[in-house]
Amino acid sequence: MNKSRTTLALALASAASLVAVGSPALAATSSTTATTAPTQCVLVLDEVKAGESASHVSLHKCFSGPGASARAAAAVPRAAAQTELMIWAEDANYGGAYTRIYGNAGTCDGSGYSFNPNSWWSSHLSSFTLEGACNRSFVRGPRGNASFSGQLVGYVGDSLNDAVDYIKIWRG
Repeated sequence: MNKSRTTLALALASAASLVAVGSPALAATSSTTATTAPTQCVLVLDEVKAGESASHVSLHKCFSGPGASARAAAAVPRAAAQTELMIWAEDANYGGAYTRIYGNAGTCDGSGYSFNPNSWWSSHLSSFTLEGACNRSFVRGPRGNASFSGQLVGYVGDSLNDAVDYIKIWRG
C-alpha cells in the first residue's frame, strides 16, 4: 500500500469513529472541523445505457453520527458492494466529507461509468480515488476539464476544485 492510499485509509477509518456534521447531500453549508467527522455517503450507479450519456443513480444515501460508516456499507446492495469504483473527498488529499461510489454493472471496463455529481458535490469535490479496475478519469466543470491517469487524485486542480459537473471513469 503506498503512502497516499495509507493516508486515505487512515483518514477514512478515523472518520468513522467520530461524530458527523450533517449530510452533504442536504446541507451545502455544513463544514468539518478537527473534532467532527465527515458524513458517510454511498452512491450506486448503473452502467450507461445505449443512447444515454450518463449512468443512472440507483441509490444515494448519507449517514452521520456514530456507526455511520457501518450503516453506509450496509446500505449498498450485495452485488454492487463487490464493485467499488471511486471515493470522492471534499478536501484536497482526501479530507472532509466523502462518498463511496459503487457500480451495479460489474467491474470498471473500457466503457466505464459517466455521471453528474449532485449539486452539493459539484461545488465541493476536491480529490478522489479510483478503486478496483478503474484507472482513468475525465473531469469537467464550468472553469475547465482534466484527464487523470492512475487511481489517486489528491487534488483536481484549481480550475476544477469545488467546480465539477461531470465525471467519467474507466479502465484504460
